Amino acid sequence: MFFSNTFVFFVFLVVKKIAPIFFVFYSFEFVAKESILPIILKLKLSSYWYNLFKTKLHMNMKKIFTLLFIISTFNVSFSQVGKSPYPIIFVHGLNSDDQTWNSMVTKISTAWDLSANHVIYAVLNARGGDTTNYLQDVILPYKDASGAIVNQVTSSSIYAVNFKNFWNRNITDPRIILNSNTTPGTNQSPSNQSAIYKQGYALKCLIDSVLRVTGASKVILLGHSMGGLAIREYLQRQENGIHKWWIDPNDAVNGHHVAKVITIGTPHLGTDVSIPVSGVDYNSEALRDMRITFSSGPPNSAYLFGNFEQNVPASYYNKDINCNGIITDTITGIDLNTTDNSVQPLPLNILYTWIMSNYLGFGTDLAVPLSSQAIYDTVFVPFGVTDTIMTNKNHIQETGDVRTLVRGLDEPDNRLFAYSVSLNTLYSGYITLQSKSVISDSDYYKIQTPAGNLKIKLTALNAGVTGIALISDSGNVLAAKNITTSADSISFQTEAGNYFIRISGNSNLNPNQNNYGFTANFIPSLELNITLSIEGMWNAPSHVQDTVRLFLRNSTAPYNKIDSAICFLSSSGNAVVNFRSAPAGNYFIQTLHRNALETWSSSAITFTNGTTVNYDFTSSQTSAFGNNLVLKSGRWCIYSGDVDGNDNINLSDILEIFNDATSFATGYIRTDLTGDNAVNLTDIVIGFNNSAGFVTAMVP
Repeated sequence: MFFSNTFVFFVFLVVKKIAPIFFVFYSFEFVAKESILPIILKLKLSSYWYNLFKTKLHMNMKKIFTLLFIISTFNVSFSQVGKSPYPIIFVHGLNSDDQTWNSMVTKISTAWDLSANHVIYAVLNARGGDTTNYLQDVILPYKDASGAIVNQVTSSSIYAVNFKNFWNRNITDPRIILNSNTTPGTNQSPSNQSAIYKQGYALKCLIDSVLRVTGASKVILLGHSMGGLAIREYLQRQENGIHKWWIDPNDAVNGHHVAKVITIGTPHLGTDVSIPVSGVDYNSEALRDMRITFSSGPPNSAYLFGNFEQNVPASYYNKDINCNGIITDTITGIDLNTTDNSVQPLPLNILYTWIMSNYLGFGTDLAVPLSSQAIYDTVFVPFGVTDTIMTNKNHIQETGDVRTLVRGLDEPDNRLFAYSVSLNTLYSGYITLQSKSVISDSDYYKIQTPAGNLKIKLTALNAGVTGIALISDSGNVLAAKNITTSADSISFQTEAGNYFIRISGNSNLNPNQNNYGFTANFIPSLELNITLSIEGMWNAPSHVQDTVRLFLRNSTAPYNKIDSAICFLSSSGNAVVNFRSAPAGNYFIQTLHRNALETWSSSAITFTNGTTVNYDFTSSQTSAFGNNLVLKSGRWCIYSGDVDGNDNINLSDILEIFNDATSFATGYIRTDLTGDNAVNLTDIVIGFNNSAGFVTAMVP
């Protein structure tokens, strides 16, 4: 796209004129939702100038964003919308709702599919003063006030929760009142400022719904501020040694079904902010739970650091931290000093990214102290699975900090945490800047395949991708390619097993955070379930186990060899083999064994991809071309004795067998027709009888 110098200069003038107003307004208007702004109180701006700034901003916002959009298209990606390997669930913070993620959702919906029904609405204060029990306070009604269906999410890669709701208080016909901060009565917490314990339970319900509707095995959780604590509540809470909220509490390793956690501006180690801000109820359950201290001294708030519920100050609406209707419990905190509590720790098979902000060098994001925004104590906690990203946004701006949030969603950079993907499905991802300003990025995906042809197709227009590789389960590179075009691919003939796809890139080549897309296309190899017996090795009811080479040959002259495979016959004479190179079609089956006569199927057999062909040489003499089989102990067998492989059993074969027998030869040798690892009279007799019958191979 080309722009004249005059036009670019015009853009500069407009932005230069409007930007100062934009900056002033957004530097001072942080009183909504969860933020606090001591700087506003210090500056004491008059309402006249404040409203003037606000009006001027709104008049010019459309112009600004139109211009920014035009400029951003200089380096644009046209990748198709794919799927995320795991659905992403956004969890908002205090006094907020799902709309806080609009900018982020708009950005990533160009990479990952977004359903119109992707928000789950919950009420966390349904009973209020009637009870503090989470089972009665947390509800997810099926209809809204007008009777429209809600909370019926459909398959998507992106989801969000909304706790800013109330209901009609009709138990027989519950209806949710969307985006309402009504409370059941006075001195009650609004739904989106209710106990974190309740949020953990609601998040469990949401994760369960997402897993069921998508069929995914895991989810990715991204939480802002208090939403990060809701995520930790879900992951950490245990009662009597059993995980309270996990989808599969009896699975002590993977029962959480979470692949990655990202938090931004979360008070992991608490916050004691107490400046009144519009909309925030400082007597609410949520503010109670996020505190560092209830009184002077070391951290002693009940929810984060553990304490007696009775020690909760009376200024809060209730003392029931664990929401069970009792206020005399001893609470186990999710923290212990400056780490997660080892009694109920964060799982170690999850990747964690703590996004932190030191806004304008204030040592805070204006709501949460910098020192509280990550679980950090000399090493990253949990050790070995944690990363930290710094940003320069204030608390309200954090949910719109798209660049940083996309970085936080960075796919795993090692095989241990690789995201599982399925065959023949389009997925998307991002090449992003890494910690410590490392520009190289590698994303790992895990895939399981049967035997066949695996082709990884990549589309990566302006996405910074520089390479793609297929890696074995043991870490060996099986196929790799440097990427210099917007579309490329690699292929490999796989055996059944697990493989890893590695997509590498340079974040400097992707300044606009464009996404790449890839598909693991798979064509199953032709599969044959064969039953075969060799005369000398069949001793009913058992067969000597041995290897046989099988060929697929064209159905028409000159019957060229198309593919081959080695099978290992079981004790019943059965084996399943895959032909990895042959396309679907009609083929003769040819058998070759170290001391048996070459034998072909009676006719060409139809093979199709993904379907197993069953062929039994033993059931009938007519199953071999020319009826060239011998009956032994109730089973039709391939003739034994062609030790020199010349398609005839004759004197030369007998002499070789005889010489080895007189030498008492032993071991895995071709003259041992019976497979007992010794050449003797029995082998001579089998070979002699077939030689006397002038047995020879019969082929088309």
